[in-house]
Amino acid sequence: MRVALPHPTQHPHRTGLLSFILVEQRIRSTVALLLACSLAVTLALHGCTSKRQPAGIRFPITHGFHTHVPSEQQRILIWGDPLLTKVTEEWLRSHHYSHVLVSPQTAHHGSDRETVLTLATQLQAEFVLLLEREELKIGALIESDCGARFNISVTVRGLSLMSREPVFRGTAYYPHCVDHHRETVQNLTCQALATAWGFRPSGQLEIPSSLACTTGQTPPSTTHQTQN
Repeated sequence: MRVALPHPTQHPHRTGLLSFILVEQRIRSTVALLLACSLAVTLALHGCTSKRQPAGIRFPITHGFHTHVPSEQQRILIWGDPLLTKVTEEWLRSHHYSHVLVSPQTAHHGSDRETVLTLATQLQAEFVLLLEREELKIGALIESDCGARFNISVTVRGLSLMSREPVFRGTAYYPHCVDHHRETVQNLTCQALATAWGFRPSGQLEIPSSLACTTGQTPPSTTHQTQN
């Protein structure tokens, strides 16, 4: 005689609870995954948009030397493009150089050194200050491609009419690409002049360009006197 065993019955409330728990776990897993992905994307975008230049990068790098610089009474002929010439003339006059001669030419490209020295002799100048500006789209120290910006450098070279050789020199440039503004060229010119005259040392130092434009200024009656 066979006895029919009753089939196990599932409690409908328990079955519904298990299903709800499984669905809730899947939802939590999905939400956690989406949050993790969103966080990763946010951090990546933040890293790209908030990338900052290294500390001190806004200051130019300079290098130069001088064996002799003009006295305030000596005649100096400036030779260079109009913007550099204007900045240099202002810098020299603010340092009490009263005999500053500006070349009448508006374009100086193609003129060799002998031509410049000949003109300086005719004008009875004792020094020639050659101004050079270079603007490249590549080659900055920390940026190989400048894109819409520029790798700009300014060089000032002083020639003595007596020796006909360089007696001072200063070069200034930024390690990164910069926007092409008048202020950029003016800042580099002041930094190059200050380095050539020995008012600031070579290197990348935290010296504002506004200070480079004024450093070394003294009252006319005390120029070049030793300060106690």
